[in-house]
Amino acid sequence: MSYKTIVVQLDRGARCARRIELAIRLAAAHGSRLVGIAATGSPDAVVSVNRAVPDNVECVVLSADTLRDEAAALARAFERQCAAAGVASCEGRVVDAGEVEALIRNGRCSDLVVIGQTDPRAGVEGVPADLPEQALLHSGAPVLIVPWAGEFREPARRALVAWKGSREAARALRDALPMLRRAEHVKLLELGEDGAAPAQGGDDVEAAGRWLASHGVAADTRFEVSTIDVPEMLLSRAADFSADLIVMGGYGHARMREWALGGATRHLLAHMTAPTLMAH
Repeated sequence: MSYKTIVVQLDRGARCARRIELAIRLAAAHGSRLVGIAATGSPDAVVSVNRAVPDNVECVVLSADTLRDEAAALARAFERQCAAAGVASCEGRVVDAGEVEALIRNGRCSDLVVIGQTDPRAGVEGVPADLPEQALLHSGAPVLIVPWAGEFREPARRALVAWKGSREAARALRDALPMLRRAEHVKLLELGEDGAAPAQGGDDVEAAGRWLASHGVAADTRFEVSTIDVPEMLLSRAADFSADLIVMGGYGHARMREWALGGATRHLLAHMTAPTLMAH
């Protein structure tokens, strides 16, 4: 597996250029085509069904044109940044849709989606707070979420993989393989709650390590009992390891015909300290 196409979220936020910078370096490392998605969003006004008020219709047209112009400006800025960095293949794509729909639609025809973590202190106009969750649950592609704080210019060198012996963990491990092959250090960590035992007597995490080794990735494997909440323990171990990439499954459950993320996944999305690759 390789990342032939990487999609990156474009928005008006202050962190967008740095997110693009990381995506550019990933594309260079993996020989990928890089596609920036600039969503137009929806006009603020609602078209009136009463044709006796054409001024309302004109207002909506003007608003839509403004949104499209702003999205086109984001796409052009992305292409200029890519050109300055010498990206071999790139495209700034204007999508007439909301931010979530645009990323989901284009993510389904890509190998990796790069998006920003939601900043609880300062939202970005036009970007829903639950965009990371929606992209993870519905894009069908692995999602690399870049924290709203910190500097992350280089592709991963020290990767911490959270193993759980589940379908989601296995999917994330496979989807991260191109990055893990290039990492200098990889740690495969299974965390159990206090009093728990390793799955299958410890064989599960070791089997995952052997699978990685068969793909040329040497990983340190470890089972550890967590005496605090597992998400907090994972972040603590990531800090101890100086991880610049966390890999984990994105867990969810059906609720009233909709998918909702589990508590551990939501916690990591809110408190991540390093770029985190999740797959559902």
